[in-house]
Parts: sequence; structure tokens; C-alpha cells
Amino acid sequence: MAASFGEQLRLAREARGITLREISEQTRISTRYLEAIESDDYKRLPGGIFNKSFIKAYAKYIGFDEKEALEAYARTAREQGTSPDDVVSTPYQPRVYTDGNSRSPLVTLLLTILILAILSLGVYAAMHWYQRREGAALSNEGTTPSQSSSQPAQSVPANASTAPNTNAASGTLNPATGFTVQIKAKGESVWTRSKVDNGVASELMLQAEETREFKPNERVSILFSRSKLNALEVSINNRPAKVTPEPRGNLAEIIITKENYAQLSQ
Repeated sequence: MAASFGEQLRLAREARGITLREISEQTRISTRYLEAIESDDYKRLPGGIFNKSFIKAYAKYIGFDEKEALEAYARTAREQGTSPDDVVSTPYQPRVYTDGNSRSPLVTLLLTILILAILSLGVYAAMHWYQRREGAALSNEGTTPSQSSSQPAQSVPANASTAPNTNAASGTLNPATGFTVQIKAKGESVWTRSKVDNGVASELMLQAEETREFKPNERVSILFSRSKLNALEVSINNRPAKVTPEPRGNLAEIIITKENYAQLSQ
């Protein structure tokens, strides 16, 4: 007996060593529809124009003449008592080519929100970890031998500029020869370790656009990460200063004294 149309397709496919799974992956047609085509069981197909699209895509992939395949399909369908142009009675969505189930838009939205929330938490955690590591490196590398390792650093409020104009060591007022130094974090946070005259060094995370002010009698030194060279703006007596930080390993140090502040602020 002559092979049926479906058998002809199957034999042509097997002769070329092609599997149904391969055709399904390349054409996005479900394997159960491909099996239905090979068994001439068109009732299992969506119907109408989709059947012809499936037949044409299948034939093209295995190298079977597309026109001949469509004619054979129409002939076989009529022999089965159905018209190849019948439209399926239930709506068909092309995305059902694969075996996956359709997903509710609400479920998709919730999954999207969940994924974005997880990504946001990951970014926040990474930034927090980076800031803590930078602060730890600054603290370890900026500690001098004269400082006791057990002595806690004193935190200075961001609004230190509003405190009385006093010397950090003696608590006396600055003389008329004193000067004022301002540092500002530009666009991003900057971890600093500062020391005024002979006072105790203090650490502070300057937030973006936050300013800190110092009023030394003799000198002020400021340590910060070298990766933040362009993120720290220095002013002396409210005038922009041209300061070249000195490298200290992964850190940079700015030293301003009563001898050089006038030159730096010119």
C-alpha cells in the first residue's frame, strides 16, 4: 500500500535523521501537533489556517516540497470528510505552539515585581557592603602608632560648623590667625577620617552634597579613599582650594596648615 501523507513526511524526516523535538524547537510547533500531522489525525490540530502553517513549516524544515505537502494535506483532509479551510471553533493563540501553559497577566506582573524587589535588595546590600569595607580600610590604614587601638573614634555631627569656634585639644577659642576649612561630598558619599590640631581623630561618612567644616589653629589632616579623589571638594575660608592629596596606600591625605592655607586658597 502507498504510504499516507503523514507517513511520507515521517519517512522523509527519518531519512534525514531529524527528530520531532528538533523540529519543535526550531519551528515552535508543539510535538503533539507534529505527531498528529504524521498520523494524519487533523482533529488534534487547531484547525483552519494554523493547520496549513504547521504543514508548511514542517515540510520546509525537512526539505519536503511545500506546495506538494499542502496539496497532499488538502486531499487527505477531504478524504476524511473535512475541509482543509475549516476554522477552529475555539479561539487559538499562536503562542500555544510550545507545550508550556499560558500565564495570567496578574501572575506575570507579580513575578516581575518580585524579581525587581530582589534585584533592588541585592543592589542595596552590595552598596552597604562596599561602604563598610571602605570604612574599615580607611580606619585600619589611617590609624597612627601614637593612637591606642582600644580608643574609640569620636563621631562628629554633620552640622559641626554650628559648634563654637574652639580648639579640638584645649577647648579655647581660635586666635585671629585661625582659618576655616570646608569639605563637601560631590554627588556621592565619601568616608573621611579627620584630625584637627592635636585633637582626637574622628571618622564620618559624608553623604552626597553634605558639607563638614573645621576651624583649626595650626593644622587639619583629612584621610579618605583614593577612589574618591574627584568626589571631595575642599574650600578654605569659603574659597575653592587647589589641594593635591598625598597618597597613603589605598588612601589619600590632605594636610592644610596655617603656613600653607593662604597659598592653597589663592
